[in-house]
Amino acid sequence: MNDWWTDRKQNQQLESLASEMSYARHEASNLRSQLSQIQGSLQSRVDSLSRAFDAFVELSDLRHDTAGFLDAAELRRYAARVLSAMASGTELPEAAAPVARYWLSPATQALISLHAGTPDEQAISTALELDQRRTSIYLSLALAVLGQRHQVQNEWLDVAFGVPAADGTLTRVQRVLWTTAARGGFGADGLELVVKRLQSAASPDGNWLSKLENRGSSSRSNGPRLKATQDQDEAADRLSRTRNAVEAILANTEAREPDPDLAYPEARKTDSTPADAKSSRRDTKSSGRDADDEPAEDSAAAMLRLLISEGSEPERETLARIAVLRARVTGAAEAAAHGLDDSAGSVDALLAEDLSLAADPHLSTAALRVVGPLALPAVETVAQTADRPAPSEVSVDSGAHTITIRADGADQLELGKATSALTASAGVMSTADRVTPIGLLVGGAVVAVGLGLLLHWFWIVVGLVVMAFGLNSYVKLRRAIDADKTRAAGEVTNLNERCDSAAAALASYLKNTDTRKAAIADDLATIRQQLTA
Repeated sequence: MNDWWTDRKQNQQLESLASEMSYARHEASNLRSQLSQIQGSLQSRVDSLSRAFDAFVELSDLRHDTAGFLDAAELRRYAARVLSAMASGTELPEAAAPVARYWLSPATQALISLHAGTPDEQAISTALELDQRRTSIYLSLALAVLGQRHQVQNEWLDVAFGVPAADGTLTRVQRVLWTTAARGGFGADGLELVVKRLQSAASPDGNWLSKLENRGSSSRSNGPRLKATQDQDEAADRLSRTRNAVEAILANTEAREPDPDLAYPEARKTDSTPADAKSSRRDTKSSGRDADDEPAEDSAAAMLRLLISEGSEPERETLARIAVLRARVTGAAEAAAHGLDDSAGSVDALLAEDLSLAADPHLSTAALRVVGPLALPAVETVAQTADRPAPSEVSVDSGAHTITIRADGADQLELGKATSALTASAGVMSTADRVTPIGLLVGGAVVAVGLGLLLHWFWIVVGLVVMAFGLNSYVKLRRAIDADKTRAAGEVTNLNERCDSAAAALASYLKNTDTRKAAIADDLATIRQQLTA
């Protein structure tokens, strides 16, 4: 007894020690994992600090290189303050010292004179001579955000936008000029210029009709339809959806006036629009960005700031490198320096995106103006399909036979043949089907009578069992025959219903031919008028 008790205690102690060792191993594993994470985190931080230190050292060296461009830096600050003062309606800042061979100096003076209504042709000409493209971009966007769209010259916009790349892609500045034109920044003539440039770069076969009709819904009836007229019906539905989409886009009256959010940020601060309404509007268009502090990256204001911050030609690369290093030192997301000619995407992709923007009527309306003439040939083709002549007869397939259906009903001779084919072979009991049940019944009787009476009563029982199997087989055969007859009768009924339904649908289709053709013609005329206006 004592030995048993001693062994039991030892076993309990061993189990306790095993549990503690398992817990210790688990804790050790957790500690190793945490230590690995800490080491990885420390290594990452050390690497980040090392990169930031290297960037700081390089930044310090580059700042010495910019010491010779203090006047240019002051000019950039002055140009930014001029825009803010004009937007807010406050007094212009004291003029900065001019910088030789720097386009921003005469361009700022030109902008001041244009905003005051007394254009300084000499300043405009000088700025264009120094850098025609940047001056054109600067004056076009600045006048647009300051509400002076009537002063934007098409010659400037023509140079600013340039020609899209051969591969159909646009630069950031081209995208901003596009969206600014769409939002009413350059007036009707400026928008027309941009639309033509985009049409020249968009794919003629860009499946624009499908992209357009995705925004619409069909007003056609979804009642019974014929397989023979499926192509016409689908084409008519597409035409209806396209008209609905076009009308929905063009019916939004917001796109008829310049977008209030096109204004320079400082101008929005003094706007009489309620703060909560403006905040909601801007949140929708710039993904939560606070418009009063920082404009959206694809806005005209952001492009103006980028244009100004680029610097003069001698310092441009240095300033771009400084921007990257400063972001690395401050821990901001490291990315390549933004430039005017960064890719904004393909014309086709941007058009498709704008076309689907129900919340931004300016962009969707402008996109429709671009793709409308490109989609019109496809619309014409769809209308021709929808307007095909109605068939005088259709057919219904019963499997082995095809039945001709006219508006007054099915061809009775063909229907009779198909019905007979369905019922002729149904419920027929062949000789082979009868062999098994009859054989079992006869065999059982012979065994029961012959062997049972002559040899032993046991054979009577055997014979009765065999006869029972034969009777059961016969009952099953009769049930199968009845089921086959019922099935055939159901198929006949279904065939008659299909024929009646097809005849009714054909009669309705023929009866509504004039109405259908009138609706198709009206849809096509409306779409054609709106897409070519």
